[in-house]
Amino acid sequence: MQPIVGILSLIFWLLIVPGLSGLSFNFILPRERRTYGISFIVGFLVQMAVFEVVAIMCMTRVVFSAFTYCCRIYTVLALAIAAGGILRSDILLMKGEKSYVTLFPGEAKAGAREMMSPRADFKLFKLYYSKESMVYWGIFFLVLAFQMVMSIVMASFDGDDAYYVVESLLAQQADVMNTILPYTGVSTSLDIRHALAVITMWIAFIAKVSGIHATIVSHVVMPLFFFPLVYLLYVEIGRIIFRAKQYIIPVFMIIVAFLLMFGNVSIYTPATFFFMRTWQGKALVGNLVFPMIFWVFFWMLEDVEKRKLAAGEGVKNTVTGVLFFRNRISPWIMLGLINMLSGACSSMGVIFGSVLIALLTLVLLYFSKRWTVLIGAFCCILPNILYLAMYFSLFNRPA
Repeated sequence: MQPIVGILSLIFWLLIVPGLSGLSFNFILPRERRTYGISFIVGFLVQMAVFEVVAIMCMTRVVFSAFTYCCRIYTVLALAIAAGGILRSDILLMKGEKSYVTLFPGEAKAGAREMMSPRADFKLFKLYYSKESMVYWGIFFLVLAFQMVMSIVMASFDGDDAYYVVESLLAQQADVMNTILPYTGVSTSLDIRHALAVITMWIAFIAKVSGIHATIVSHVVMPLFFFPLVYLLYVEIGRIIFRAKQYIIPVFMIIVAFLLMFGNVSIYTPATFFFMRTWQGKALVGNLVFPMIFWVFFWMLEDVEKRKLAAGEGVKNTVTGVLFFRNRISPWIMLGLINMLSGACSSMGVIFGSVLIALLTLVLLYFSKRWTVLIGAFCCILPNILYLAMYFSLFNRPA
């Protein structure tokens, strides 16, 4: 009975809660991007942002039983956000609004006129794959299934597990948050070098609510969760890159899967970290956070291209109000949430993520010719600035 309860708890906290949270917050997305996949990504980012704030508050303010307080506060907030998703869905359905989320892009099939128009947005229409494309999708899912099975059967135990996995285990069993040295078991002051990267505490939370040992959660559950999430992100990237040629996406996904699977040309490649250290924050920064940043900038560059095509056809840009918020502001909100995820994974992600955003903002500035993108870039890295300020203030605090 206990294993069944544990599996159901994992499904609830890793799939249902982020999914419902996405339904709570997907109103920030443009209508054509409200697929369930993107909504799930939004929900996951919101949940991780909330957990990061709660975890840092508890570990810096609570002396005894800090992890218990963290779990209680986060559970209440997470369930409240998820309940908001249910409530919002019920309200919209009663109003007859069925496009607040779709399993696939759009509800209509593209006609000849849309296929010929340079302004047609193919994410507004359903995707009809050929039999050949369906075969390619089948190959991709077989490769993904193989990777997930091998991640369990051939689980790699990295030397860093002696620190990161043990931190999660100590939180689960000793009710502490980074105040016991994993190598020796001796009590110490808050280990600020690793404390703000709360991904270990999030894994400990998943272990505690499911009743599964933190080591098993790290080495078995996390790959099964993050592998599909990373590939889901690449699917969304492919939708933007290939646009009208959506049938190429499954081929693109097969190529990505094989590049990752055979990327172990060094112990330092992102592919190596992806398969052998999935549960470590630095692996998630390289394989989840950085691709997310590229995805959002692809999104904004695509919007710039649409506006230029519309201007070339003499269509005036009169987007204001809610549509302006969804089309212009929502990508920067997404980047802010992604930056919070990078801080939750690794302090390295805060620095390199900010640099990557700065470089891509210059590219966006060149193509958009709008200086307001600089304001958006500054606002989205505010979490990184606050993270670094907290890091240095705690680092210099007397023990």
